[in-house]
Amino acid sequence: MKFKGKITHLSQKGLGVVKNDQNNLTYFVYGTWPGDIGEFEVIDKMLNNKKFAYAKLLQLIQPSLQRQAVLCSHAKLMDDGCTGCPWMIADYTSQLEQKRNRFVYAMQRSGFDVSTLTINDVHPAPQQYGYRNRCQLKTDGKTLGFISETSHQMIPIQDCMVLNDACRNLLQTALEQLPHADWQMHHNVDHWNTIDLDDEMQPESIRINQKRLFKQGNTHQNERIQNWLREKLEQHPKPGMAVELFCGSGNLTAIIAASHCTSIMAYESDAEAIQLLNNKHLPKVNAFTADLFNASIWTKLHKDVRNAEILVLDPPRAGLKKHRGFFECFSSLQTIYYISCNPETFARDTYFFKHNNWSIKDIQLIDLFPHTPHVEILAEIVKDIPSTK
Repeated sequence: MKFKGKITHLSQKGLGVVKNDQNNLTYFVYGTWPGDIGEFEVIDKMLNNKKFAYAKLLQLIQPSLQRQAVLCSHAKLMDDGCTGCPWMIADYTSQLEQKRNRFVYAMQRSGFDVSTLTINDVHPAPQQYGYRNRCQLKTDGKTLGFISETSHQMIPIQDCMVLNDACRNLLQTALEQLPHADWQMHHNVDHWNTIDLDDEMQPESIRINQKRLFKQGNTHQNERIQNWLREKLEQHPKPGMAVELFCGSGNLTAIIAASHCTSIMAYESDAEAIQLLNNKHLPKVNAFTADLFNASIWTKLHKDVRNAEILVLDPPRAGLKKHRGFFECFSSLQTIYYISCNPETFARDTYFFKHNNWSIKDIQLIDLFPHTPHVEILAEIVKDIPSTK
């Protein structure tokens, strides 16, 4: 089925939304922006909802005023295009506006009255290109590239303009090794080996299927996150004991250790990351491996963290996830600093906090990855003071 329509807004995942007046259904369309008028075709992609489906853009009849020329030769609307930077089609100002909209919508859906929250504009990245300090590529031993979100096929690339210089050089080193017999898949042609690159590795360290430890992908914006936490801790009237959950190898732990906090308990599921953190010998820090998504985790941690007054929380996209017993575990908690990469799970978790008498005091939105729907959230959450009336 083909139809014409206008993209009215973006979905929570950053896809254009258009209504088909022929059947009164709403469609999600990759590679479109609010204001685009086009001809669309329904595609055979399952969605467990009778009111929504997927379509693709056949012809752009009238482009949005916010559209811009795409600079990357690998970014195409067809199935043979890289989908890593889907918002490269729009000017940067409108990208930031849509990131803020995504956060506001997530908070509204979870039950917040957003009129009671101060949500400022997204802080822009100083570099729109050449900012990314890590990436994961796929290879079949003959080509090297990324997996397309629209076709689920590997899209070969020769360069990537959002990578910083160090990563672009590593990419060229990897490309020069093709074809590579040891990188081929010998048992399953439908899958690929992975190659992780980051700007701290040497060219001779390039290997397949060797995952690098997590680190924030934008060095400049990561410094902004660190500075935000540093300033918050400096302003805290009574730092006391601090707990850090999902500490990784210490990206934020060093900031906490340098503050006036009296002691720090840090937890992370990755044993290798904890080993690296312990090797830093940070003052006041005790770091441990713990499965923070285990249903009984808060019972296990209660004895060690019950006197903590500060919690620094920097989880993966899944968020905090396990809520039951959380505040019983942290019985002395006064302040939570929540760094999140996912508006939906942040909204879910903070709504849980709200119903346990906590309030969001400060929200800062950061653009960590230009040309993508991603938005980083920094929030200060404080315990409500009981009324004396």
